[in-house]
Amino acid sequence: MAGSGYAASGHAKPGGTNVNVRICAAVAVVAVLTTACGGEPVAAPPAATTTTTTVPPTPAELDQRAKAAIAPPGAFDALGGQLRQSTPASDNEPGADGEIVTTLCGSSEMRVDGTSVARTRVWTGRVSLFQRVHAMSDRTAATLVGAVQTRLNSCAKDRAEQTKAVAKPDGVDDFFAHCEANRDPEQVPWSCHAMMGRGTLITVVVASGQTKAAAEAQLTSVVPIFAESFVKA
Repeated sequence: MAGSGYAASGHAKPGGTNVNVRICAAVAVVAVLTTACGGEPVAAPPAATTTTTTVPPTPAELDQRAKAAIAPPGAFDALGGQLRQSTPASDNEPGADGEIVTTLCGSSEMRVDGTSVARTRVWTGRVSLFQRVHAMSDRTAATLVGAVQTRLNSCAKDRAEQTKAVAKPDGVDDFFAHCEANRDPEQVPWSCHAMMGRGTLITVVVASGQTKAAAEAQLTSVVPIFAESFVKA
């Protein structure tokens, strides 16, 4: 019948209002936040971010670690070794920056890149020992130990070679030992070197002898003594 439809009668379709409510609710869920059905979405707050800033240690802090890591003056009294020299001369003086870590193949120098503080000691008497400790700001000991191994491979085999006679001490993360023949007649004929690393702390220990076997034996006996202070720093 013409004119008898819902639009003609002026009445809304049954259920029409409920349909609109459900549509608005769905839109609200999808948009998360709305002012009203059909309104502009409200922007969600930005996600919170956390920024971590690493503050590098100061030279004074590095120096304190170097002091703790180096062997004490009387460490080799029982072996007949006396402290001959400390650099700096006392603990009250600051350590040095930019010191050589080690010398390979007679002349090839290895140095620390970046900020570091070093302390050095030499013992003589019945032993002939050298130690230098480097407390580094950001370079890892593992990087230096790896660089030494790589560079040592370029040395002539009669000048330097890795030694397996010296065992890695407990508590040390990175370790490498090698022996070198000294061609300078004014030097002790053989020197055996050990590098020990923990994080950004590294030490080089050198024992000298008239023969390679003597230098290796001396280094083997003293490395655990050096490690006692080093692993606690």
